Amino acid sequence: MAVRPARDEWSLLEDSLEEKDETTGPTAPGSEGGPGRTTRRQFLGLAGLAALGLVVESCTPKSVIATTSSPTTSSLTTSAPTTSTSSGTTGGTGALGPETSAYQAPAQSNRPSPESGVTFLAADVCVVGGGAAGMMAAAAAARQGAKTILVEESWELGGNLTRGLVDFDRAAWGGGLMVGGLFAEFVQGLAARGDAVFPSPRTSYATPSDPDALRSAALAMAQRAGVDVRLGTTAVWALTSGGRITSIWTRENAALSEIAASIFIDCTGDGNLGFLAGHPYWLGDRDTGVIQGQTLIFCAGPVDQTALWDFARAEGSAVDDYRIIGLRSVMRDVRASGEVTGSPQSGMLINRNMWRDIVSVSASETYGNHLEPGGLAGICSTLQTQNAQIHKALVDHIPAFKDSRLIRLAERPYLREGRRLVGNYQLTAADVRDGVKAVDSIARGYYPIDMHLPSGASQTMFQKPGDWYSIPYRCLVASGLDNLLMAGRCISVTHEALGSTRVSPVSTALGHAAGVAAAMAAKARGKPAEIPIGDVQTELLRQGALI
Repeated sequence: MAVRPARDEWSLLEDSLEEKDETTGPTAPGSEGGPGRTTRRQFLGLAGLAALGLVVESCTPKSVIATTSSPTTSSLTTSAPTTSTSSGTTGGTGALGPETSAYQAPAQSNRPSPESGVTFLAADVCVVGGGAAGMMAAAAAARQGAKTILVEESWELGGNLTRGLVDFDRAAWGGGLMVGGLFAEFVQGLAARGDAVFPSPRTSYATPSDPDALRSAALAMAQRAGVDVRLGTTAVWALTSGGRITSIWTRENAALSEIAASIFIDCTGDGNLGFLAGHPYWLGDRDTGVIQGQTLIFCAGPVDQTALWDFARAEGSAVDDYRIIGLRSVMRDVRASGEVTGSPQSGMLINRNMWRDIVSVSASETYGNHLEPGGLAGICSTLQTQNAQIHKALVDHIPAFKDSRLIRLAERPYLREGRRLVGNYQLTAADVRDGVKAVDSIARGYYPIDMHLPSGASQTMFQKPGDWYSIPYRCLVASGLDNLLMAGRCISVTHEALGSTRVSPVSTALGHAAGVAAAMAAKARGKPAEIPIGDVQTELLRQGALI
């Protein structure tokens, strides 16, 4: 939170803002009407910080950028932090090189002032966010003997996989399996109970699963490992001192807790913990600030799956035993006729998962800024409207859907992008394209750079079939905060590279690596950046990870 200026300064800032003309076009991320606008409260707080001269002086490791203060007055009429794209572009998916400036998150005041008693908790490792990355990070750390607390804002673990109804997606692309370790163990456990199918050529290396069974298995895995799981708990404050996070404050059913830990891991997807700690971050496209689109997945049934799969094959869609990718002619026609409005995707992803007469449908899309306070209602309203329209179009145009109804909406939109925290290395699109193998690799990336852009078209750049690139450990180590690691969507990558690293199997591998490293750092009473990478890699390999 920004430090509120004295009343006379506050009044002057308000007057200045009211006199400012309305901006047009995209500006710095964090807007009320999309990525291009900053709210008055944000502006006033950030301008106050700028007046105090809050800047990050440098981020010295290779490929880490110098940071600037968050958007202030001038940012209201510019696109995004000043960058250089001299390294060229990918030909549709964006720039290849690193981003050269980042936003500085506002600093917190010294300490919150609770209105009631506070419960104090202590741990070796505290993981914030219980999605694909967080559930693996917490289990991995606890299995290493670290006293671990997992903080999750919802009442279930799994994130996009459970709340978002997003399937695990592919664990390989054009070759053999690229993710092992805890991911493989977890899916094998689900498969043994009939709740998943292990990825193979038959599934195009995707992982069909039952999201409700996955939800139960994720919580059981954490509890078996001895993790103190705090569901329905939100991190609201981070206290820092001497370049470290000393503790975080959380709310659980209105009750306040303070959690101190040796090592913290941000697995929120949106970099929320790093933001609370005042850590610099990137957000959106370096030129426009626009972030990748959000989708609200829905389930429909009963559906004649045999007839639907036959229809999709005849239409020219990519089809395997469990999923359909395509139906582009259907989407083209219903968009052109106005049956589906807004900016839906140009095709559909349909999964039957473990269901006999139900399918999930991913086709809606919008491009609001879900990080903007008050912005989620508009995003959800748009996506819910699109889903109703899409389902009606399916009923009207595809006989397999004629008796179906929309039976389930995902609890939350599928979020493809949020804040990306500045680490000791920023993975780039060039690294992805060239299949770079780093000496400090802790996970493999293999998925194409898949960009969901405001045009409604998904722009994709593929690697060599069967090839992979390294995700360096340095991308998980926060630059400037000595005890913060990241895993999942919020690691240190460019907007373009995130189009590849964001898929759930990769997130599980990143969480696994972060949990192992955090436990080692806590045991050594050291910094994550100083843990011998060879030790981390050896332990990951021992646990079956593919690095």
